[in-house]
Amino acid sequence: MVENLDDGSRHLFKVTFNNKAPKSLTGVNWKIYFFSFFIVESKHILSKDGLYTKPEGYTLPNVNLKVMHENGCLYSMTPTTGFKELPQNGTREITFYAANWAVSKTDIPPNWYITADGLNARVIDSTKEGFVGEFTSAKQWKRKKEDKYDPYSPMSRYQRYKTTNTNVQMKMVIPTPKEITNLDISKLLNITGKVTIVHSGLDNEASFLTDKYSFDSSTTASTNGVNIYLSINNTILSAEGYSLTVNPSAKTVTIYGKTNAGVLYGVQSLLSLLSHGLSIPQMEIRDEPRFEFRGMFIDVARNFISKTVLEKLMDSMAMYKLNKLHLHLADDEGWRIEINGLPELTQVGSKRCHSNTEDVCLIPQLGSGPDTTTSGSGFYSIQEYKDILSYAKKRHIEVIPEIDTPGHARAAIIAMEARYRKFSNTNNMEAEKYRLIDPDNESKFLSVQYFKDNAVNPCIESTYVFIEKVVSELKGMHTDAGHPLNIYHFGGDEVAKTAWVNSTKCDQLNLNFSGDAASIRNELKNYFTKRVANITFTHGLNMAGWEDGFNAGDGMPFHISMYQNQHIYSNAWDNVWEWGEARRAYNYANAGYKVIMSHATHLYFDHPYEPDPEERGLYWAPRFTDSYKSFRFLPDNLYENIDVTRMGVPLSKSEVCGANDKKCPALQKPENIAGMQGHLWSETVLSEDNFYYMIFPRLLALAERAWHKASWENVADKTKRTMDMDNDWDSFALTLGTKELNRLDSIGINYRVPPPGGSLDGDEIKPNTAFPGLSVEYSTDSQTWKSGTIPYTGSPVYLRTKSADGKRTSRVVQFSPITSSAQLIQMSITTVILCSVLLYIFLLKD
Repeated sequence: MVENLDDGSRHLFKVTFNNKAPKSLTGVNWKIYFFSFFIVESKHILSKDGLYTKPEGYTLPNVNLKVMHENGCLYSMTPTTGFKELPQNGTREITFYAANWAVSKTDIPPNWYITADGLNARVIDSTKEGFVGEFTSAKQWKRKKEDKYDPYSPMSRYQRYKTTNTNVQMKMVIPTPKEITNLDISKLLNITGKVTIVHSGLDNEASFLTDKYSFDSSTTASTNGVNIYLSINNTILSAEGYSLTVNPSAKTVTIYGKTNAGVLYGVQSLLSLLSHGLSIPQMEIRDEPRFEFRGMFIDVARNFISKTVLEKLMDSMAMYKLNKLHLHLADDEGWRIEINGLPELTQVGSKRCHSNTEDVCLIPQLGSGPDTTTSGSGFYSIQEYKDILSYAKKRHIEVIPEIDTPGHARAAIIAMEARYRKFSNTNNMEAEKYRLIDPDNESKFLSVQYFKDNAVNPCIESTYVFIEKVVSELKGMHTDAGHPLNIYHFGGDEVAKTAWVNSTKCDQLNLNFSGDAASIRNELKNYFTKRVANITFTHGLNMAGWEDGFNAGDGMPFHISMYQNQHIYSNAWDNVWEWGEARRAYNYANAGYKVIMSHATHLYFDHPYEPDPEERGLYWAPRFTDSYKSFRFLPDNLYENIDVTRMGVPLSKSEVCGANDKKCPALQKPENIAGMQGHLWSETVLSEDNFYYMIFPRLLALAERAWHKASWENVADKTKRTMDMDNDWDSFALTLGTKELNRLDSIGINYRVPPPGGSLDGDEIKPNTAFPGLSVEYSTDSQTWKSGTIPYTGSPVYLRTKSADGKRTSRVVQFSPITSSAQLIQMSITTVILCSVLLYIFLLKD
């Protein structure tokens, strides 16, 4: 990455070719495919309205290479007449412009590949990993002039981690219980020796204890050991509430829940107490969740996530009392669920590979390469999906399947086109039955992710026959697994404005379209959502969608009365403050929708943890989101979260909301805020380790806010609120560093280990960590690592944080002379003196 242009319109990157083959590379019959999240040479390929001016591509001057946008994030370069051959050991540099900016190494996906006559498509080895050059200057890591973000140095990180709280107390349980009383740490119950779990009909909930510890399970109490009582108690008001009493003198632990789920949450709190030692103090806990909906969204469509990884995720969700797993099963880049009777969905739609016809797979995207061996390919069989449902049921987690339509539907469209071709010569009625496009639709468009063919047509009956089939099959799988389907999520987001403007089938609907392309799109979305809602209602289901799927315009939703379902859920995600759509969350709740707070600025875990090119993730909403930012989200007071623009420029509430808060409507129906959810979109998640890295430990901050409303959230004075919140964070961070990260280690979750901070104190470097309790190692050669006091002699010192179990480390950061605080001060003093001398000389000359 060479540089971002100051106006933010495009960036320049350079590709260096080094021919290591024993012969020259000529300009005959080869093509290199590569990936970019931003459209390449948009100035030459696209018109101002986003349509193609040169669909055949653009030939780069001087090098005779033609660049073409294939589809989505896939591009190609191929030689044209006049290409100058590249000799053996020769090197050639080629530069491209791409739209917007690139400030992260993951902006350029890996696995570029080459095709040629007589050669199977194959990945160019040097692009598999680590092929993006270093970001060494501000023109590379800043998006435009007003971008306030720089990568953190150890010193700036030290200041971020530093606490002034001299009395930090570890939390006994995360998420924090609503009430802990009768606490006496001088009276301990030792849960050792003979321990009996006493219950009737709560085998599932008891198993979480017996699987971890060698406790007995019985319907009768033991007379000579510790008894842990589990039971249902209708005096507890909240459906998921529980009470937990530790009585050392009676040698008992008693857990009551109104429901089995409540009992499980009490058991999870007991497991949390035991994780720090088998002696626990006398106490009484009365607890219940803040929100009924406490979710985690996982995009398995862009990059596939295996069943075993999802199961491990659900283990952690149960530990921290999250109860909704929203699975994004279909998008442009992949279809991930087997549907009985539609084998093409998985035979074609679940795989990405190099293909000219897409009869056997989708074209590669997001760095998946030319074959099906990467995370670009995969699906859950019917049995595997049932296994996921059974696993979730045991943990009282509701699985919400999402099939994204009408936009983001390319995988389904291509799969059903393959089906159409299979039947078209023998049975035209069967061929047309599940077709999702109108072949006479001449509308030209590009989606947000640069797809030109990803919108199903809402004006043909086969679209709804397909949706009815999918909903029916999903419902059947849920029923078979004993995990009834309650909510079907239809997606609905990011439909291109001009997707249907020239569709003859849509003209024939006679919907009395008026206005521009966006208005036509909204009217057709209205029609589409009502049709899908009717299908779900027929099956006795509630329906959910992303907020833009219900957007009627001007921040308002379609009228709720048009839907027959008991509840319509809307994920409110778009709160990039300067875009002005944060109002939709409260407008929709006031209109009767059940709103799930899904806000991108605080709850999108696909964003980087730090504003650093080395950190994985996209950054279209905030530049970064760390655990601290998710922890301080105020779901009950949305506009108090207003902080900065995407560029980090401070924003006030008045700037966003306008006079009399006109752009920030008040919440009139708080009962319609159903809950909140964290999100992992998977564009840059190419492995299991990437998956865990992006979700953890942010998931714990999500769980804290979704379950527990902190007292500081109600403090009106912002300064006082921030101080109280920081004190609470200090306790939360200490609890993670000393207990909770170890628990994640114990179940095999490779969470992100944050790099350390460092401050110069005389001839020593004083380190600290985001989560106190984690240790820091140092090295002077980045090879030999030591613990203990870190000496500083003026030469670079390398630092890294160790995981709680000591088996992994953070990325390495350098504490160097030019970045030490003392030297920065000295440099500043020297600069001031030099400037003063120069000014004095100038005045003398004058």
